[in-house]
Amino acid sequence: MDIFWYIHRSAIGVTEISGIHKNTQLTLKMNFLEEWYNSLQLFKWQHVLVNDPHFRNIEGIRDELAAFLPAEDLESPLMKNHDSWLLHILADKQPNSIYLLNEVAELLRLYKTLPDHHCYNLVQKNGRINYKGFNEKLFELHVNYLLRTVGLDPQIGKTYLSDGRHKEIDILMALNGQIYNVEITRYYDVFTEELLAYATDVVGHLHRTTINRTLMPHEIFSGYMGFKKRDDSLIRQSKELFNQGVKSFLHGYRSAKDNVILHPAKKETDTYVFNIEPTFSQHYEKHYEELLHSYPGYIKFKIEADLKTNKFVANAFVATNTTVADVNKRLVTKIREKLAQHKTYKEGNLVIVLGIERVFSSFSNNRAIPITQKDIDARAIHEEIRGRAAVVLLFKELNPTGISYQKMVLGDSVWHHDLFQVIERINPNIRYLNVQT
Repeated sequence: MDIFWYIHRSAIGVTEISGIHKNTQLTLKMNFLEEWYNSLQLFKWQHVLVNDPHFRNIEGIRDELAAFLPAEDLESPLMKNHDSWLLHILADKQPNSIYLLNEVAELLRLYKTLPDHHCYNLVQKNGRINYKGFNEKLFELHVNYLLRTVGLDPQIGKTYLSDGRHKEIDILMALNGQIYNVEITRYYDVFTEELLAYATDVVGHLHRTTINRTLMPHEIFSGYMGFKKRDDSLIRQSKELFNQGVKSFLHGYRSAKDNVILHPAKKETDTYVFNIEPTFSQHYEKHYEELLHSYPGYIKFKIEADLKTNKFVANAFVATNTTVADVNKRLVTKIREKLAQHKTYKEGNLVIVLGIERVFSSFSNNRAIPITQKDIDARAIHEEIRGRAAVVLLFKELNPTGISYQKMVLGDSVWHHDLFQVIERINPNIRYLNVQT
């Protein structure tokens, strides 16, 4: 199972952009929420979406978010590694973000009404937003919301005694005399997420190179980084290697003596291979994929240039290579971890809810769906849980026209008959209704 992504960024008029780049400190303070609102309002009018059910309450969505997010957070510089998924969505200003922010606004509206909402720890004791845990806690709130839509009364802030210590329960609920401990989590493909984040860094670095240097035709380059093991720590460790590789490549031209140009040699170890070379070799188009296609993951990159128009384009192509069997093994491992986490729970039934989603943005998570519903090995999951739990998989994918949801329920359909029937009635789609409370 091969998965591919293509990322690019362009700059036109390098000298002019360089001037703008150097003076960004003098620009007026920007509010991410207001910028997002103005951008989507313009999109709404341009595309005649005044009566669209998602755009209809855009003012209410803005106000709901403004009431929750501190103004100083909305006006602070947003670093690429900032923990806030929500701020990244606002800063990206993509039209389809309206579907996500309908959800967020509606969930925050519910959040305010919950007597024990502090249990979600969305806001820390010092009053600051808990951005690091925001995405996970918002998913817990999402599940809470969905259970309420079918008449259930989910309780939060509950614990049970395990080995002399109180262990937290995400949601405790009752259904027809049965008690359910609902464990809620997300499932990520960390290796792929790290690779995509790395590719975004690569494109940014290439883009800055075209801004900060006047590149000559022979200095335009391409290259690749291939990883021989599916280990996300290797990706993090290799980032400086790329930075130094670009620096060494350009230095080879600019320090040439006696017409001798020293290009950095290809670097290869047991865990990775890295190379950078002039673009005119055309290896980016013809050779790199043949060389790297069997690797668990790789990035190939290049700068393209039209020196007549002074236009440079930075490209990165990302590919991961895995099997459906391996993907299912990783999913089963995640379920096994949750079973072990609650192995001493005896007061009721265990339900494990796993969110599996793809929401591509400048945020470093959720950009690659780790497994699709059609590839799920239901038999392997049944063998793992063996009556110890029910498993609910909630698939979510953002696309240009909305959010696609699918759900899958696994477990003992006789023992959990009532639960399965209730889950079948759940409609995962959420829209902000601007109801005054």
